[in-house]
Amino acid sequence: MRITQKDIARDLGISLVTVSRAFNGRGYVSEDMKRRILDYARKSRYVPHRASQVLVRNKTRRLALFSSSLPAYFWDEIRKGIEAAGNYLRGFDFDVQYHCIADFDTEAYVRSLRSALRKGLDALAIVNQPIFDMDAIYAIVEKSGVPYVTFNVDSPDRRGLCYIGTDYVAGGRLAADVIGTALRFCGDPLVLVVADSEGKRKDAGSVNLNADRLAGFQDVIRTRFPQVRCDVQYIKTSLRTDAENDDILRLLGAKKGRAKAVYLIQAINPRFLNALEKADYRETVNVVHDLDLSAMHYLDKHLLSAVIYQNPFLQGFYTVKTLEHIVEAGIREPLEPIEIVSNVVFAENKAVTGNHFDFIE
Repeated sequence: MRITQKDIARDLGISLVTVSRAFNGRGYVSEDMKRRILDYARKSRYVPHRASQVLVRNKTRRLALFSSSLPAYFWDEIRKGIEAAGNYLRGFDFDVQYHCIADFDTEAYVRSLRSALRKGLDALAIVNQPIFDMDAIYAIVEKSGVPYVTFNVDSPDRRGLCYIGTDYVAGGRLAADVIGTALRFCGDPLVLVVADSEGKRKDAGSVNLNADRLAGFQDVIRTRFPQVRCDVQYIKTSLRTDAENDDILRLLGAKKGRAKAVYLIQAINPRFLNALEKADYRETVNVVHDLDLSAMHYLDKHLLSAVIYQNPFLQGFYTVKTLEHIVEAGIREPLEPIEIVSNVVFAENKAVTGNHFDFIE
């Protein structure tokens, strides 16, 4: 049975007016009493009556999310998840804005962030991306006092209230399990691991998702599939879809006939898969991250063996819902991370994700 504000007032031995003031922020309630009421409500799994809350507060709540822009297919799916949650919350007087900032343009990021804060924000979400001056971004956010979360890439040394996204180490481990299992009875099982040269860098206090994927992959190969050898090759890449793939082609050409599997860590699927086709890597086990249209196409052609899919749509959707929860419940203490569990997509089960894409369209 759903608990009400009247139940909370009765259980705590206080007036219903005091409980209502604590939730709606209208009228005086001491900080100690407000904390006591909100803590009890949280433990009792109290869910506010949404329609009545909108009528009482008569105020639009504003949420904002900020990210980079590449790869475009990934952030487009994030955007769709944000829009789905935002469309639902519009009926409860929430305004949700998504700011997709051009890569490396910290000045544009700062302008958008300051503008959103001037208009008034109740909560916001950011991605911890070293392609921007994140120290400058966090300084603005933390000075504003607006509660915030991180999504897609975490920032464990900052004061965000929650992280919503995938576990990149777990994603690498999942890729290793797929490849190791496929090569279990293969003679001289060599895996060509294609990593971005930036993956070598892991600054203190920052998260390098590609380095995390590689660490997870190597750990599983070492402990569960010791017969499998890894040849890690670093190439300089760009997320731009029109970037050249000559380095990839040269690398694949040099390793052809020796590698029994290829694992791509960086999100450069279209030109990497095109290079695999040109180099005729049809007999190898090929695994990538992120399910874009090129991955779907090459799964159909059986050039691609599997995709480790982290579901960006759900990341966008749950980030907005988490911000809503923080605002409605007045949360100021850190929450448990919300992990979007990665799945393995093969040609045989990609129809499930096809249904997913139809739904989010």
